[in-house]
Amino acid sequence: MKSMLPLSAALLVVACQSAFEPNYNPPAVFTNPTTITNAHLPLGSLTQDVLEGTEGGQSSRVIRTRLPGTRAFTIGGTQVLAIIVSDTVYTAGQITEVALDYFAQSDNGDVYYFGEDVDEYVNGQIMSHEGTWHAGVDTDQPGLFLPASPKVGDRFRSEDVPHITQENDEVIAVDETVTVPAGTYQHCVKVKEILSDGAVEYKLYAPATGVVREVPEDGLVDLKTHT
Repeated sequence: MKSMLPLSAALLVVACQSAFEPNYNPPAVFTNPTTITNAHLPLGSLTQDVLEGTEGGQSSRVIRTRLPGTRAFTIGGTQVLAIIVSDTVYTAGQITEVALDYFAQSDNGDVYYFGEDVDEYVNGQIMSHEGTWHAGVDTDQPGLFLPASPKVGDRFRSEDVPHITQENDEVIAVDETVTVPAGTYQHCVKVKEILSDGAVEYKLYAPATGVVREVPEDGLVDLKTHT
């Protein structure tokens, strides 16, 4: 759910978002978009990830599953197929969100985010679809989710959807070592994410695996199993 900010804080967030200038935005060509082999986000070989930890003082469990099939998006008159990844989030043991995320890889290895379908739950019932968006409908361009060869200082937007969401991303490290329940991972890429409400989160991506740690402002969620 979106945070409700005081007017002064909201204006500050807008100013900070406006000051962010992406410096990594190469042209994207999608010849084999569903073959996702990005070294730090190889979604093409994903079966399921399970992450566990805490957020906001409560337990958090995320089940991330590659689903069969694809979804078609039309960008600039050209159809692009994207794979489907389901994110199911449990907070304090209760389901709170199910999102279908759509990803495709450009010919140079960058992974793009084509949108999401969101179900927000309260007490086991769907109460909202807040945050849902689709490239080619709500915005002219997909978001750039992760470069093929991340470098410190790379800045990009994984979401830039007017009136819905914006996320500013920056690579701040490329050689982190992370130990989580699933194992110890070296040469991880660390990305700083600035969300629409001004909150700052971090994600760490391990070679040949993908996300191994998520760090919201008030928690820590680590990879428990990867298949």
